[in-house]
Amino acid sequence: MRKIFFTSILISFIINLSFSQELQSVSKTWCHSIEMMERNFKLHPELKKQYDAFQANFNTKHKNKNNRVLNPAITNYTIPVVFHVLHVNGAENISDAQIENQIAILNRDFNSQNADTSVVIPPFKNIIGNAHITFALAKTDPNGNCTNGIDRFYDTKTLSWEGNFPDYTYTWDPTQYLNFYVVKSIESGAAGYAYYPGSLSTGSPMDAILILHSYVGSIGTSNVNQSRAITHEVGHWLNLQHTWGNTNNPGVACGDDDVIDTPETMGFVSCSTELSSQICNPGISENYQNYMDYSYCSRMFTNEQVIRMTDALDATASGRNNLSTTSNLIATGINPLAQCPPTALFKSDKQMICVGQTITFTDQSNVGIPDSWAWEFEGGTPNISSVQNPTVTYNSPGTYSVQLVSSNTIGSSNPAIKIGYITVLPSPISTSLIEGFETSTLPNATWSVKNLSGSGITWQQTNLSAASGSKSAYVSEDVNPSSSIDLYSPTYNFSAMPNLALTLKWAGAERNTTTTSYDAFSVYFSTNCGVSWTPKLVRNIRSTTAGVSGVMDGGFYPTPSQFNQEVISISSLSSATNILFRLRLVTESGSSNNFYIDDINLSTTTSIKNNNAAISNLSLYPNPANEKVFLNFDLTDNKNIEIIIYDVLGKSVKKLSSQNYNSGYNQIEIPVSDLSKGIYFLSMNVNGQITTNKIVID
Repeated sequence: MRKIFFTSILISFIINLSFSQELQSVSKTWCHSIEMMERNFKLHPELKKQYDAFQANFNTKHKNKNNRVLNPAITNYTIPVVFHVLHVNGAENISDAQIENQIAILNRDFNSQNADTSVVIPPFKNIIGNAHITFALAKTDPNGNCTNGIDRFYDTKTLSWEGNFPDYTYTWDPTQYLNFYVVKSIESGAAGYAYYPGSLSTGSPMDAILILHSYVGSIGTSNVNQSRAITHEVGHWLNLQHTWGNTNNPGVACGDDDVIDTPETMGFVSCSTELSSQICNPGISENYQNYMDYSYCSRMFTNEQVIRMTDALDATASGRNNLSTTSNLIATGINPLAQCPPTALFKSDKQMICVGQTITFTDQSNVGIPDSWAWEFEGGTPNISSVQNPTVTYNSPGTYSVQLVSSNTIGSSNPAIKIGYITVLPSPISTSLIEGFETSTLPNATWSVKNLSGSGITWQQTNLSAASGSKSAYVSEDVNPSSSIDLYSPTYNFSAMPNLALTLKWAGAERNTTTTSYDAFSVYFSTNCGVSWTPKLVRNIRSTTAGVSGVMDGGFYPTPSQFNQEVISISSLSSATNILFRLRLVTESGSSNNFYIDDINLSTTTSIKNNNAAISNLSLYPNPANEKVFLNFDLTDNKNIEIIIYDVLGKSVKKLSSQNYNSGYNQIEIPVSDLSKGIYFLSMNVNGQITTNKIVID
């Protein structure tokens, strides 16, 4: 996947120049504030006139020093904030902690509390600006309900955000809240964008800042280098241009941003130095360390930028002047702080364990701060707890639910209930598996299912198509985009099952060739009760992948011949005493097709005795078989080998012509799907010496 980087504000807390220079090789994508405003102006010319009039008046005031107070009395501003996280249950559904981390970074940068101002070059040290702006997650929503200032919505618009008017469904009144939309991808390729004051009608739901999840804060899916993207975008939202002016083309021409104390500049796309930055006017260093540049090493606003931002907060344009009013801080629950009961929320360190193992649960309740907890653990010991973060033991196999009610002096939360949240695996078994999904629905005593994306669609039994018989297991094409759907086997003791082979059949077709994403089917094994997994098979469902049934726009119902048999090597796990395997389908970001699996067989291979010194480690699997048989062996030197299969009457029913095989390990694949069910004898002729073994076709 192509990485998208917002180079205007890639920053490091490591303040030496060499680190900044290391970042210069990173691929770049700018913010798109200017592009998005221009696009909207084409649709609404009246907004362009409004914006131009506002900016002309605003800029006239700021260019005339005689009409301004250069050292006004300090005013502290507090801005209520709400984050709308749009997700499809992927990494883009970032944590509360990541958002809270971003708020801390904003408050640091807008109050000039960042330690890296120490390396601002001398010409600008005395004009580092402190905006005295504090950002606070809202505590009361527009309906007067308690909130933590973070909304989450399952919405496929996150996959390729376009930014049209109808997309802004979740905006809270922008004259009361600074709205952020967090998405997985922006169609234009940008990392983020904002609208300047006066560029939209007051109260427009589009008056919000868009940002990729990977540019929020410095933790979680983001990092320190990308943590000041929002600092840059809030600068635009408060009427700051790029340091070279109102274009998105740094390094092209010297320009001005209508701020008196930021020198004329072309703008930078990498960190510079005091002397090297003297480009537009000899002897005058340029402010490449400004948050509104693309230098990779931004560390400051200037005093005049601060005046410009605070004047924007005092202006009526777009209703920015209401945000920090006493009445609005009361209405949004910021000051005084709204008194609210908690909203119960929790997570666990594991969701799948073996019998007798423990799980630690972590309280994540928010909105109001809880001071007491009432847990209920179905099947657990203890089965109730009042500890904030309890540890629970599960001694019996099964699937169990968990419930939490958190409370404080204001009140109690509604119960947070997760049905079937914990899976406790049964003790390992040592019996073969022959599964055709003919007799039982899913889940059942053998198979457990889980949709990690939270929707109701999982693996299920179907009679739409089958490799054999009349039924198989499938995931419907109606599954949500970017879902992970798992099918879990029982646990096995492979040490008591020598010479194992796993075979299965699958059928899939690509849905949409215009996207870069695709469904993917995989088989994983775990030897530690699901704590970690090792991939054994991965098949990308693309028309170019062997076995995929081309491209079909939905309604994929394969014939038996469209199922592909896979033989999965598990010899490396032969001594494992607790083995679990997982079949996973990860769906693409767009539409998917029906995907099927059938005829899963876990059985021992048949070791074949032979008296030929030239051949060793002779084995046959699967046995019984229904589509293919694999004959494995080692040769001491090159040999000619002929294979003949006889029925019980001694009649030859299949013959593989004599072929020369090299010394070392060899495998012969023998199709048997054309044979009727019954008992047969496989004859292996190695340079005139014959070895025979019984096989069963079922």
